[in-house]
Amino acid sequence: MAVLSVRPEVEKKKSKLVDEMIKQELANMMVLAKQKQKKKKKGKKKGKKKGKKAKGPKLPGAKMIRGIEPYDLLVQLIQNNIVKKLPPQQLKDFIGEFNYIHSMLDDIT
Repeated sequence: MAVLSVRPEVEKKKSKLVDEMIKQELANMMVLAKQKQKKKKKGKKKGKKKGKKAKGPKLPGAKMIRGIEPYDLLVQLIQNNIVKKLPPQQLKDFIGEFNYIHSMLDDIT
């Protein structure tokens, strides 16, 4: 019986607390909304927007290779023995045996 008599009072206190928290959260949201509006007003500029230029690769010597087709670059790299031209392979050629040592290490931990 004591629980039933205390329950309404606790529910009232809880609802008041929740209402205060909601009011505080709404106030915070309003402040943030006002700050965003101020930022948007300051950031507006009149005129046309210019598109960004496509940036080239940031590599050493990028100026030297600008304007050369990728296929031609690959041919030059192969001729200078920097890149090796490998024969075509099948996926099954890369599949190896089961790694028994690694599986034993997993069982230990």
